[in-house]
Amino acid sequence: FDGISTYGDGEFKWNRIDNDLEGKSAITDWRVVGKVESLHGKAGQLTLVEVKPKTGRYHQIRRHMAWVCESPLVGDTTYDGGDENALRLRKRGLFLCSNEIAVEHPYYNTPAGQLDWIKVEKDEKMKGCLREDEESGKVVVVAKIDLPEKFEAFLRHESSRAEKFLNQLEGQGKNVDAQIDD
Repeated sequence: FDGISTYGDGEFKWNRIDNDLEGKSAITDWRVVGKVESLHGKAGQLTLVEVKPKTGRYHQIRRHMAWVCESPLVGDTTYDGGDENALRLRKRGLFLCSNEIAVEHPYYNTPAGQLDWIKVEKDEKMKGCLREDEESGKVVVVAKIDLPEKFEAFLRHESSRAEKFLNQLEGQGKNVDAQIDD
């Protein structure tokens, strides 16, 4: 896709969307966290992604995923295109959640605070909600919660439905690939 580049390796492989919105720079980093088969997802699957917007444009995540990646968020009534599969996936609401935030620490990023930060043991830094940001090198305070249960429940439900359907087709001796594309 135009406007997408990749960086990192393995499980730390990230994609970067650098695609202006309304004439202003808009950058979103994202990576795949998980995939499940789905009867209504694009190419027969749904993908759980972690997203890090680097800029803050109006509906940036939703528009980048729908317009640049051509994979709108589940339940996005504004940008999902409104086809039959999108309509079926809207029933459970929008699947977009902020579950982690990092803000610069007010003291450890001052000259005096940086001297104190150096003295903090590495194990102590990693235990709590303080860490050094990989990109900026700044000390950040991180607050994180688990994803809402509805995310995992929805993925389990979609995977189970797809598996049941595919097993029925195979039991009838039908070509599974031809049925999914129809």
